[in-house]
Amino acid sequence: MKILLISISALLLLPNFFNVTLEEKPGYDKVEIFNPSLSRINSTQKLMDYSDSVSREKYARNSLQYAMVVSDVLEQRFYHGFSVYSLQENWIAAVTQYLFGHYVANSVNPEDILKYPYAGCSQQAIVLTDVMKKNKVPYRSLGFPHHYTTELQFDSSWYFFDTDMEPVMTVSDRNLANWKHDADSLKKFYHKNHAAAVWGFGDEQKAKIGKIDAAPAPNASLFQNTTKYLSKLLWLFPLIILVYPRKTKS
Repeated sequence: MKILLISISALLLLPNFFNVTLEEKPGYDKVEIFNPSLSRINSTQKLMDYSDSVSREKYARNSLQYAMVVSDVLEQRFYHGFSVYSLQENWIAAVTQYLFGHYVANSVNPEDILKYPYAGCSQQAIVLTDVMKKNKVPYRSLGFPHHYTTELQFDSSWYFFDTDMEPVMTVSDRNLANWKHDADSLKKFYHKNHAAAVWGFGDEQKAKIGKIDAAPAPNASLFQNTTKYLSKLLWLFPLIILVYPRKTKS
């Protein structure tokens, strides 16, 4: 029994020493905008500071102009592909996704997403909305059959943002009044990723509008935060079971 419990403890501890992922790393297609040097931006605070530094003017962080700058930076910061937890970061989530799928190891924490040069559409939207949340800008998610984007509110009007598939849009194009949540009307702005946009938006679809300022993926966040701690501590439980009976007898 003693050898079994020690073996189980060692088995639960071992994954924490391997900085590897169980999913295939997504490759850069050399079509998207991507600047590898921006990988140094590994926190939302650094993202805001860098956006300030590259602005031609000093925009208020709660302005539409500032949001446009942050969006441009994020287009360069990431290429498309879902970032997932490594064994070292959260082996329970990583193994669960490898065995059962369901995207449970695709990080929904903006600081964790920013550790990687790539991120999926929902992950890039999470980073953008986290910046806007810190600057008290109202936001909401927009869901499509195979895509996920964001709307931000400025001066009582909503504006469309998609840093993942990088549409070429003017400020006016982004205004909800000019597209009215009609997915088909967005496709013309996706010159480099038109085929992906056609698939992502579907045909004759209306965007599914999320609640204003809603926390993104709350169930996934709860699972990932819980399993992140369990991944680091679970190995202690067999040792506690091993030691506890001895203390009881004494």
